[in-house]
Amino acid sequence: MVQKNNLRLSLLIFILSAFIFVCPAFAEIKVFEKETTWKAAKNQSQEQAERLAIMEAQRQAIEEAGVFISSLTVVKDFRLDNDEITQLASGILQTKTRGVPALSACDDTFCVRVKTIIQVDTSVLDRKIEAFMKDKGALKREEEAMKSVRELQAQLANLKSSEVKRLEELNTQALALERERDRQRLFREEQALKAKGELSRAEADRIAKEREMQDRISRTLAEQEQAKKEEAAALTAEQDRIKRAQLENEQRFNDLARKAQLTQEQWVIIDDNLSLKQAVMEVNDLKREIANLKGRLDYQYGENTRNLQAAYAQQRALTKAKLPPKPAPKDAFKTTTKYNKRISAYKRQVKEAEMEKGKAVGKLQKEENLKLTQAKVEYLGQQIRVLEPFIKRLQDLQDRKFTLPEGGAMTVELGEPDEDNNRFPVRLQYKGKSWSAYWNYSDRETAKDFYRTRSYLKAEGLFQIEETAELSPKLTAARVTHPGTKETREFGLETPKILTEIDQLGKIKKEETTAQETSKAARLLARKEIRKDGRFIAYDDETVLDRGSGLMWVAKDNGSDINWQGAKSYCENYRGGGYTDWRMPTQDELAGLYDKAEGYKSACGDEAHLTELIRLTCYWMWASETRGSGAACFRFGGGGYRCWGPPSGSSFSRVLPVRSGK
Repeated sequence: MVQKNNLRLSLLIFILSAFIFVCPAFAEIKVFEKETTWKAAKNQSQEQAERLAIMEAQRQAIEEAGVFISSLTVVKDFRLDNDEITQLASGILQTKTRGVPALSACDDTFCVRVKTIIQVDTSVLDRKIEAFMKDKGALKREEEAMKSVRELQAQLANLKSSEVKRLEELNTQALALERERDRQRLFREEQALKAKGELSRAEADRIAKEREMQDRISRTLAEQEQAKKEEAAALTAEQDRIKRAQLENEQRFNDLARKAQLTQEQWVIIDDNLSLKQAVMEVNDLKREIANLKGRLDYQYGENTRNLQAAYAQQRALTKAKLPPKPAPKDAFKTTTKYNKRISAYKRQVKEAEMEKGKAVGKLQKEENLKLTQAKVEYLGQQIRVLEPFIKRLQDLQDRKFTLPEGGAMTVELGEPDEDNNRFPVRLQYKGKSWSAYWNYSDRETAKDFYRTRSYLKAEGLFQIEETAELSPKLTAARVTHPGTKETREFGLETPKILTEIDQLGKIKKEETTAQETSKAARLLARKEIRKDGRFIAYDDETVLDRGSGLMWVAKDNGSDINWQGAKSYCENYRGGGYTDWRMPTQDELAGLYDKAEGYKSACGDEAHLTELIRLTCYWMWASETRGSGAACFRFGGGGYRCWGPPSGSSFSRVLPVRSGK
């Protein structure tokens, strides 16, 4: 019996040894495509949930890449009685998110679905195996480490936003290290090929393009991180609940726009190297991406409207009537007439207070209607801004014509010359279908030679991607070539069915126009005139209309030092009064504003006024014009004059957005 057990133990050791020594021979870099879904906790943001989903994908890839099982097993009657298993993780080289994560409602919260491409270096696994075989104590330490990792993973689902913040910082650092490692990988790959003398021009171009793409993505990520910090700071500083809800809505959209931008950074140039098969694959990917983005925008629009409605409902609930104190009971020394007058006055005051409350609530209701219509306009505009580059890419791919082997089966016949019109009739045939066209000419002698050698004409079919249940190529044109004269003509035959997404974009643009008209009507109902000063009218939405010029100004400048580029961005992103067409003013417009100002005193630090309705915090105002290396400005005060300065300068400089008042 002892001999039999020894035989079993020897067999187990042999099998284990064979695994240990064979595994390193197959060490390689493996690529895994993962799709993971993460259900967010109630207090987690979309971005936090996405990062946790990516971490889960990495964990799955590590497990799938390779698991070394060190089994200290007592075999009894061919059964595993005691099993101690250690998993050794492979090393992740690179993680790429494929497209924009999908978002969907999930019970009382939301779920995020992320597609990732993960490169794993299994040689790390081999090194760990070798180390563990030398140090058996390492097995126990690795088991304890893996146990800790599993405990941490179990806590991820319940992380609070404050706890996730630190995790995000670490993840940002990890991403930066990963990008640097990827850059080093490309460098090493290029050096290795050079050393072998195998770096062809095509391979060099590929590596150069990939390195350029990585550098471009790194720059974009750095810019996006800075933008996110600024948005987070603005959100933290905002105290007004309605403005805060709007900032949260804008932040969610900006995050989505940034993700879409990163996807676009990875697009390759559409050129002659692109095959039909590759184009069809990319069109399918783009269709999924567009549907995904549309779904996220729809979800966010629903969240945005709910946020606004909740904020206004809370504001209405807090709006109370300012009731006067109740009158004291009638005493014995007061006449009934006087007491009744006091009661009547009290009732009148209560009625007036209730009316004031009703007006305030009505105003809030009008504001809410306006904000909701503006939210729809913004949502439709967001769809256009985010989806348009993807649909433009679809359009470029559909416009691209491809040649196929079967396209060579097209035949061409040149008919008798039409002398009156200087042309030849052309008949093209392909798989039982035929088309008629004309080959025009200008020189008759050349045309005669061409006609005599017409048997040399060759026709080649050109195909485009067409919208069908499954994307398929459609013959849309023919390229006819004469090898002798080197003449080539292209004849259009049929038009492919337009891709659905291209048609949908046109409908969204029409819907946006309708929504803008509705929003304009709601804005006029909600806006209230609060003050006049000569030609200027101030409204309660912090806008001031100059009836003389027809321009609408913001009631106050940006309030802090800003350079020219920052001023331009500030104006373009300003949404005061619900308008989206704010811009930088010209020097002439600022000068016209100064000419109409009365009693202006230049100031910096203390507020100064134009017509008592437009408030400036400093006297240098940026203008839109540029000249060489200089940017335009206007100095209020001291007689007022046009000026030019370095665009990077910001000291004492402000900006005052303007738009057409119509």
